[in-house]
Amino acid sequence: MKIRKSERGQALAEYMPLIPPILLLSVLILVPLSDSAGDIFCQMVNSMEPEKCQVAAVEDGEDEGSPREDPGDNTPGEEPEEPCIVLEESRGGSQCDHSSLCTLLPGSQHGVWSPSAPIATVVIKSGQGYFNFNAPGSSDGCYQVGIQTSRIEWEKVGRGNGCQDISHVEAWEAPICSY
Repeated sequence: MKIRKSERGQALAEYMPLIPPILLLSVLILVPLSDSAGDIFCQMVNSMEPEKCQVAAVEDGEDEGSPREDPGDNTPGEEPEEPCIVLEESRGGSQCDHSSLCTLLPGSQHGVWSPSAPIATVVIKSGQGYFNFNAPGSSDGCYQVGIQTSRIEWEKVGRGNGCQDISHVEAWEAPICSY
């Protein structure tokens, strides 16, 4: 007569000593990643619905003893600086299209648009170039832009290879960073 041993408990007994080291390694790996987990989550959410998620991070000691900028520190008559938008030219018009601070307008060689909010910068995309015009507007020899409170106007005024047709126009409520 043969006696059959059950092998069910043997596998559990063999792998049981591996569980604590695996848990320890998992914690050691995941703790450094936790600082950027919010950013990773927001990047995934924002890829579907831009500007939907923002991570608010408080640096260690930020609330204690660090000087805060006083809005009254500006020179009299000077307005507080607005944060500027970093224009990512590689994204084309999609950066504007996905931002609540921008309105993407179709490309035409002359156009007029009435914004619902004050516009700080108009960006003209033509060929491979982006041309920024800050309020109240100006002319660079190829394009002329006028920025008023209730009216934005642009026109291609130059001729030749250096002045290409306008692909699209971006009207930003915040200024574009210039470096």
